Amino acid sequence: MLNLYKSNKIEVISELLAEELKICPPAINEKLEIVVPNYFFGNWLREQITIKNKISALYELKTISTYTESLLTNFFPAIDMSAWNFESIKWGIVDSLEELNSFKESFPLRNWINKYLDNKKIIDGDIYSLTKKITNNFIDYLIFRPEMIAQWNRYEINSSSLFKNLNSDQFWQPILYKLLEEKISEKPSCLYMIEVIKNLRKIKNLQFQVPNQIYIFSDNNLSKLHINFYSELSKFIKVNLYLLSPGEDLWNRINCLEGELEFDDNESKLNLNNTNIEKIFGKFGANFQKLIDENIYTEGINLKNNLIYLDPTTNFNNKKDIPLLNQIQKRLIDNSTVDFTVSERDDSILLCEHFNQNSQFEYLRKKIIEIINSCENIKYSDIAVLSPQTNLIKPYLRYIFNNELINGEKIPYFFIDDDNNDSAGIYEFLIDITEIASEKITLEKIDYILSKKVTQNIFDFNITEKDEIIFLLTQAGFHWGLDDKERLGEEKNTLDWCINRITLGLIYDKEVNLSNFNLKPFSYKNISLDLNKWVKILIHLKKYINLIRGSFSYTNWVEKIKFILKSVADSNANFNLEISQINRILDNHAIPLIPDDLILLKVFREILISCINKVKYQNKSRVNKILVSDIENSRHIPHKVIFLIDMNSVNYPKLPKSETINLLKNKYHLGDPSVFEREKYAFLELLIACRDKFIVTWVKNDKDNKKLDVSFPIKELISFFDSFLNQSQRELIIKDSDLNKNEIIDLDKCQIIKSNYSLIEDINWNEKKSDIKNYKLSELIYWFKNPQKYWLNKNNISPNEIFIHHPDEEYVSNLQKSQLITKIIQQIEIDKHNIIDDLNELNINDQLAENGIIMPKNSIFTKEKEIKDLLSSLAASLSQHNKINKIYVKLNANKEEYLIADETVIELINAKLSLSSLTEAWIKLLFISSLKRNIKRSKVIFRTENNYKSQIIQSPGEAESNLILEDYINIFKNYSEKCLPLPPESTYKYVEAKIKSKNEKKAFTDKWIGNKNFSKGERDNIVMKLCFGNEKEPDFFLRNNNFDQLSYRLYGPLIKALKK
Repeated sequence: MLNLYKSNKIEVISELLAEELKICPPAINEKLEIVVPNYFFGNWLREQITIKNKISALYELKTISTYTESLLTNFFPAIDMSAWNFESIKWGIVDSLEELNSFKESFPLRNWINKYLDNKKIIDGDIYSLTKKITNNFIDYLIFRPEMIAQWNRYEINSSSLFKNLNSDQFWQPILYKLLEEKISEKPSCLYMIEVIKNLRKIKNLQFQVPNQIYIFSDNNLSKLHINFYSELSKFIKVNLYLLSPGEDLWNRINCLEGELEFDDNESKLNLNNTNIEKIFGKFGANFQKLIDENIYTEGINLKNNLIYLDPTTNFNNKKDIPLLNQIQKRLIDNSTVDFTVSERDDSILLCEHFNQNSQFEYLRKKIIEIINSCENIKYSDIAVLSPQTNLIKPYLRYIFNNELINGEKIPYFFIDDDNNDSAGIYEFLIDITEIASEKITLEKIDYILSKKVTQNIFDFNITEKDEIIFLLTQAGFHWGLDDKERLGEEKNTLDWCINRITLGLIYDKEVNLSNFNLKPFSYKNISLDLNKWVKILIHLKKYINLIRGSFSYTNWVEKIKFILKSVADSNANFNLEISQINRILDNHAIPLIPDDLILLKVFREILISCINKVKYQNKSRVNKILVSDIENSRHIPHKVIFLIDMNSVNYPKLPKSETINLLKNKYHLGDPSVFEREKYAFLELLIACRDKFIVTWVKNDKDNKKLDVSFPIKELISFFDSFLNQSQRELIIKDSDLNKNEIIDLDKCQIIKSNYSLIEDINWNEKKSDIKNYKLSELIYWFKNPQKYWLNKNNISPNEIFIHHPDEEYVSNLQKSQLITKIIQQIEIDKHNIIDDLNELNINDQLAENGIIMPKNSIFTKEKEIKDLLSSLAASLSQHNKINKIYVKLNANKEEYLIADETVIELINAKLSLSSLTEAWIKLLFISSLKRNIKRSKVIFRTENNYKSQIIQSPGEAESNLILEDYINIFKNYSEKCLPLPPESTYKYVEAKIKSKNEKKAFTDKWIGNKNFSKGERDNIVMKLCFGNEKEPDFFLRNNNFDQLSYRLYGPLIKALKK
């Protein structure tokens, strides 16, 4: 008996199964197995059965392939039914390429194979991609063309019968199959399935070889072979097939024609005249329904058809109150022709276009908060955020959900493709280190891996230390390259060279020139860092990168990864559990068929990602968290609110690739796979899985401001809505992006959202007395320069700052000037007695060439003159002092390097003078003045356009410097935890105006808001937006008297020191 259960609600199907297991439980010695489409759905089903039956059921959830192989083992106990798995086929193909090349029929692959052989059988990215593509095709043949596999199995490799119904450029495929047969000891499981179907009636004691009942949850994922197999079994046992379906008779409604169908639909075939939604999205489901119906009719199956479609509109007394979502779901069930009604309050379906990704995610975050705060019956776990590609949303997860001060807490989320822990996992570290090892090592790459939370956890450092070591490497002369091997024998300016310089700097107090080694010790002002620790960290990273650079066999790769894991475990025991899990995964992934061929790093990285991703999220728990996922894994799980984002044509649906080598393309069979139609049908599955609000969004422009199109099935959906919506109803449901409107301002009309927009909802002005003796001067400087950014980094929130290109600097290139002058100063050293002569005698042309600054045509002379004028100006400024000495000032853990001349601290800035650089010079002056009475001032020499100028900061004296510094440390320790409520630029202008008896509130407002026509204000900075909100009014700061007092304490002493 085949029991077929069809329903539009997955909850109904799960209750049916739970009740079945309650009434007819399996025997105590019977192993109960249930077939599910994927692990995540299986986990949800397990929870539902446990809740329904009040007991945790003892059963195993399997995919249809795994379950079928397990069932076949009962008939053929000695056979390994999983022998023809993806990994075995893939590595078997690699091992067969050389032999395949000896057949003349292999000519379509000859270029790839020859490249592989000429490259000493190293598996590079091209060979690995080709192998995976062929493997996927062979898996398709095993599932959807078992009769072709049977034919290939029947004939010898030299038989012409192998090539039946194939073109000459396809002959290599059956030959490759025969070569795989020699390497894989067993026949494919599909052949055993055919054998069972043919001989089932002859099998004795069948009841001992199969369970009493079989339970299969299907999402249209069964092939014709699977349907035939289980239909045949249903003649002897009870087979329960549970099918989630939007409605009945989809085939006739869509009116597809039998025969050779085309699955390569594209936007040129856009149909804007569809009269029902199933015609847009339902073709895949209709084909599957037809496949089952034909098989049941052909095989004469004893069928009990249970149609359990629940009307989603029955709970509404008034027809006008029925949400449009429920009306559409009902029409999918019964194909009724009743007109849709849309009330003015209906928000059950929204189709929203956004200007770009930022505005889309801004809307998403606000909409979630609005729903949670306004709907008492909706909790976080009732919401799903789904995307066609999770890599599109993953970089934004932190900004959407991890802002701690939104609504008093983080928005909890569950990302099934990620570890979703506060501390990132060792797996992420492996992926990062293998990525940067495959590329040129630059400062950006080092900064990238040191910025990762997992790296900080492994080596025990924070984001402030990271910033300092990056700056220190720059000062030590790092350009690029891990060591001399990467730079073809040149060691200078590599990471290894810089590590050696820093190491020598720890040994020698004064610089000595080790001319034999072309190396000088390096010691710099940021000695507040534990440089011994950082030398070890950098050496470890260098060792890991060098270890995995190259091509190795799979076994050697695993040994290298395990070495890195052991090294991590030795230094940090917190990762031991995760490391043991990764080791177990790597061991389980190793199979005898993997050849000893060398594998490129990039290829092994892909293998590493693939084998770990398969088990990555299986042990994770979702308790009242928003689900963030791809569509494929979560399309069946019911939610009250579903956000379907990034629905642009570049993302959804995946257009079919022109795969000419796939033999399924030769002739279409009903039930053949189609990624294109499968992805479209997923939209329909999500639509029936949604209970209250279905929100679809897409963006109008990409990150480069290039126009993007909405997905064409969504275009057809919009056209469908246009067929019955009037203008006011359309505006209610379909939200078009309008450049003349600010989406954020429109959303801010909602008070719930507005009050939760910023990280800082209200300012806490209260201060506590802090320990002012223990502090890091480098941290104090960084905080004083960037107080809000310091706080964001401390809370693991990194603003996604945008680089703004200034075309007017293209020719003059101030950036190049700044970098060049900085390097020149580093080389000739400002405290040398002959610094002026060195500057005047410098060969500018050589310096330009050495630093890679290439000038077109005759502009080299113009550039050379600019740099000469600039250096002459610097020499003139420095010549005002007889002698400049370098000294080190130390107090507790703080040690700073200073240039001193005539009781004056010399600060050289090879760029324009900013508030940031001014405040750094001020804090350093306070530090040395608090310890040395003879320091009178600081002279900040800075560059304007093509000359140098100076700014004097007067020292307050030893006693006053101590008092000011102590006050700063107390403010720093208070407001590093709760964010300083003073935007630096605007607050500085406020205090400056007040001291000069001008309108201080106007000065603050002008700097904070800016001029809409000419310049942006400080509030447009991304850091300020994150902390204080979008377009925060000046009164937010100015309305409290504490603002006046705190701002004066911070900037008053500096401005007075400038005034003297």
